[in-house]
Amino acid sequence: MAFHVANPYASAQSSTWESAADLQDLVHVSSLPHRDASPATTHLDPMPGVESINLMTKDMRALVKKIQDLRHLGIEDSKIALPKICVVGDQSTGKSSLIEGMSEIQVPRSAGTCTRCPMEINLSDSDQPWKCEVKLSCSYTYSTKNGLRKITKANKLGPWYQMTEAEDIPFLTLNSKDQVQDAIKRAQLAILNPHKNPVEFLPSSSMNIDDASTPVKFSPNVVRLDISAPHFPNLAFYDLPGVISQAEHDEEAYLVTLVENLVKHYVAQRNCIILLTLPMTDDATNSSAARIVREIKATDRTLGVLTKPDRVEDIAQWADLLTGHKFQLGHGYYVVRNNPNPNVGHRQARIEETQFFSSHPWTTALAPFQPRLGTHNLQNALSRLLIDQIKDCLPEVQLRIREKALRIDEELRELPEPVNQNSFYVLCTKLQELKSGIAACLEGGSKDMPALKLWNRIAKDFASAIQRTKPDLRLLTDEEDFKIDDESDCEITDAKAVKQTPKRKLSSQEGIDAASTKTLGCDYTQHFQDFTKPERTFELEEIRSINEDCSSGPTAHVHPKAVERVHRLSVSHWELPMRTFVDVTFKQVRKAVLAQVKLVLVAHQETELYRQVSDISDKFLEQMKENVHMEAGKLYTLESTEFIANDREALQKDGAVYYSELKKTRKEKKAINHFRSRGVQVSTDRAKYEKAIEALDFGCDPFTNELKLMAAAHAHYKVASCRFVDQICMVIRSNMFTECKKSLFKEIEKGLGICEADASYRCLQLMADDSERLQRREFLLKEQEKLELALKWLGSAVAYNGPSDEDVEMSQDQETYIKTAEDD
Repeated sequence: MAFHVANPYASAQSSTWESAADLQDLVHVSSLPHRDASPATTHLDPMPGVESINLMTKDMRALVKKIQDLRHLGIEDSKIALPKICVVGDQSTGKSSLIEGMSEIQVPRSAGTCTRCPMEINLSDSDQPWKCEVKLSCSYTYSTKNGLRKITKANKLGPWYQMTEAEDIPFLTLNSKDQVQDAIKRAQLAILNPHKNPVEFLPSSSMNIDDASTPVKFSPNVVRLDISAPHFPNLAFYDLPGVISQAEHDEEAYLVTLVENLVKHYVAQRNCIILLTLPMTDDATNSSAARIVREIKATDRTLGVLTKPDRVEDIAQWADLLTGHKFQLGHGYYVVRNNPNPNVGHRQARIEETQFFSSHPWTTALAPFQPRLGTHNLQNALSRLLIDQIKDCLPEVQLRIREKALRIDEELRELPEPVNQNSFYVLCTKLQELKSGIAACLEGGSKDMPALKLWNRIAKDFASAIQRTKPDLRLLTDEEDFKIDDESDCEITDAKAVKQTPKRKLSSQEGIDAASTKTLGCDYTQHFQDFTKPERTFELEEIRSINEDCSSGPTAHVHPKAVERVHRLSVSHWELPMRTFVDVTFKQVRKAVLAQVKLVLVAHQETELYRQVSDISDKFLEQMKENVHMEAGKLYTLESTEFIANDREALQKDGAVYYSELKKTRKEKKAINHFRSRGVQVSTDRAKYEKAIEALDFGCDPFTNELKLMAAAHAHYKVASCRFVDQICMVIRSNMFTECKKSLFKEIEKGLGICEADASYRCLQLMADDSERLQRREFLLKEQEKLELALKWLGSAVAYNGPSDEDVEMSQDQETYIKTAEDD
């Protein structure tokens, strides 16, 4: 099952094959996996010409042209991957001959001129004569600062580092196919000499390119050929450097990994169609390029191209590939035959190829594969695959472009426009916007401006803290408070265990019953967590002592001075929650104001304007805080030193209520101790429990005056605390909210010095930005322009139905953009 040729370069007719019956055992037409799905033509074109190429319709060609133009526009990145075809293979696999056959050009084939950088070939139909524009697409810069051989996960291309902005350098324009081979060699030399001017490698230079050195062995920068001619297929593909298994010298061992990473960089993208070349002279299992395709799990989007069929020794394994029995690829395999003699022209090579595939076994045992034989069938297949890929991915490409455009818009909002003669107007406009923003923020009234709403919650928590810290009274003396002996076996039910009615909940604490204070609810904030319980607890003997001190001895009445002294002791702790209230409000207002400064001046954060406005606002608010502390301190001093309450009727009424509660709670506590001392089991029925207490008669209470005094002090506390909270809130709101809205803007204007005689010059100083941010803005504006142009071109491409005036407009837009970029 082998065939031999006397001369590998001779015509196919000189080949001698074994019996076709041997091959027919390998080929079963009904089981061919790729036959029905073949995108190729159904016959070999005996005289390749216009019609086989023109199978791609005009709308198809227009779509391919759009993708070519988008790629040259430079919008691709890690998230925007345009459809493309990449030709990969090991070195010496016939890749150069395949490129020649597909593009109708001749590439350098002399020793040492293998592909050492990616070559992008764009073919397009044109009504003008054959033309080729050669360009150098440079996206990487070369540097050995981190070591020549160091290849890491972060930098997979060793000494090559990606540039911020790619650069397309026009190199040569050719009008004859005979010039292409020399032009490619010169362009590749320019790429491999990254520190030299490409002009040195032009034909007009005095350099002898045959003796030119190449300090760089491989480069990720691209030699780009834009070839147009009448009846040309619209096809674009990349010819990648051949995968190498070992370097020529030990010190260049890193090149093996570099080239492999470079190939993976191109073919790993999901929108890439891979053209895998496999020579029929080698074992397919030994292909390093095929290994890479399998490693990245890209076999489903790979098309295999079998080269050198005229030199095959064993057709069996290749028949297995063609039938899909081994090494299956998503797009199957094609077979091409190219004449390795560089002196044979393209047309002659295609005639020879047609004759070759018109002979045994291709027309006998392998006849079912006729649609997959020959360069023209491969061209047509690739054209269809590419157009299908383009149609499938265009919606996602549009989405990714829009997402990138949004990201750029967001970043541009944070970068200022360059300072110009209108800087005074721009600055004043920004300050007025800031003034309105601060006013709206401090006035509240919407969910987007919650500063005042939050402050109201803080104020409620402050009022709650003042009420919760009201001093308590221990209602039993040490003598009255019965202590249960540790060894006692009495079973006494405490008041806590008594079943309570919904009417009133009995307090288990030694103090004023909970019914004597209003329920304040849960905190809105966490700022007053240190003020959750009575600040102090008075003893009955202590109250008696105060009353006696004010009366110059024992007395049967409550002395007014004693009520005043207890009141002063009760409010002495107000200063700390008051200062907390002021500080918390300051932090809130400061945060809201500086947030507005950042929001309005977001594009000027690296300017003196932003720094000074922030600093002036900070100092103004700090001074305001000190003023509020001072005014609030005066109010606290008044409350803690003066004893004023003009509403006597309210005081007497509240005092009576408090006294009744204190008296009742004290009796309950005495009753509990009474029952305990006698080991009495108290009923769990509330009504019976209260009836039992009511039946007790403890006689005249010796601490009646003390209870009345404490009740009066609590009544005064209620009046004073409400007054104090209201006054503190008024001071804070009038200063930190109203005064801030009124005076902060004037303070900013004054501090910036923009009302002086040299206001324009001062504005220029304030708004001047650093050079790096200006450069970044210029780059983003260019990117934004590219993306807008790309979206404009793609506007009708997703549902493209045929060529239109837009294609002409698109080409004109690109020429205008390129010319503008060159002028810049």
